[in-house]
Amino acid sequence: MDTVSVMFVLPSGGGGGGSNSVAQEAMGLARLGVDARLAVNAPNHAKFVAGYPELEALKVPVLSYADAAELAPHMASCRVVVATTNRSVFDVNQARVEMLKTDPKAPVKFAYYVQDYEPLFYAANSEAWTKAYQSYVVLKDAMLFAKTKWLCDIVYANHGIRVSKVMPSIDHDVYYPDLKHRNEKLVIAAMLRPATPRRAPWRTVRIMEAIAKKYPNVSMQVFGVTEEELTVAGIELPPNVKNWGVLRRAEVPELMRHTDMFLDLSDYQAFGRTGLEGMACGCIPVVPVLGGTAEYAVHGRNAFVVDTRSDDEILKAVETFVAMDAKTRAEMRQQALETAAEFTITKAALSELRIFRQIAASEG
Repeated sequence: MDTVSVMFVLPSGGGGGGSNSVAQEAMGLARLGVDARLAVNAPNHAKFVAGYPELEALKVPVLSYADAAELAPHMASCRVVVATTNRSVFDVNQARVEMLKTDPKAPVKFAYYVQDYEPLFYAANSEAWTKAYQSYVVLKDAMLFAKTKWLCDIVYANHGIRVSKVMPSIDHDVYYPDLKHRNEKLVIAAMLRPATPRRAPWRTVRIMEAIAKKYPNVSMQVFGVTEEELTVAGIELPPNVKNWGVLRRAEVPELMRHTDMFLDLSDYQAFGRTGLEGMACGCIPVVPVLGGTAEYAVHGRNAFVVDTRSDDEILKAVETFVAMDAKTRAEMRQQALETAAEFTITKAALSELRIFRQIAASEG
């Protein structure tokens, strides 16, 4: 069966959920025999390559570009070019102009892999908000696709553009359980990102403080933030909350394998990758009801899905979990593992390959 050459354009140093998704799905496509490549902007290139050594092992090229003029020839050698962030949409669009100056009939087609609804990142009507809002229409004739129904729906509601749905994925070579491990006491962990308000760092600390006060025998832990970042943000952790700091990609699942409950108290999640990755490690997540977590989370069965605007609702979920007997908690963990097992890189890569073949075969 004929395949297509695909290049994802990702101006990022990696490490975030969207970058992990793009990197691992490019590798998934490569395993299927697809000519898959990545293009990363020059300031982030070295960090990105260092963060994903598996790309080299699978011979997935990670190309560097300083500007549109450098990106253009990379694009010209591919059949389908995929933007992955609102910034990359503008990079790709400018590079297309440069490419068509050299080859007006270049047979390159375009897509936008929508990772989040990025206007929500910025103050309404700010310059950054305006660019993010425009990004869905800037790349003319591009096909948009996303990993959650929520993302498809919100783009259509705000822009009238149909977005195709693909499968989400997690890396089961990295995220897997240790069923032999038993904690002496329950462990509840959360990720803190003070620089990202929508991830609700102050709410998370407030909730963890309340849990620590009510359940002194529960081990409370956080990761994703340095002590310096906490100081700058004016956040003080309760004395009985351990901070693991900024963890490397391989260290996060190791923590999750030793965690019973993971708190994602974000305002919303376009998908909520860390919650699903926690489930794959045997950890029960608390995730926001707003957004795309319905792709995997079923309240009370494999996760707790809450309105994160309500402290009472969050704490009720924690109380329910802490009060469970061992058998009930083990069944919930089993359900979480079975759910996470459905989200494979191969399934995601195949769903994207279908999209890329449609794009490559389209007229114009």
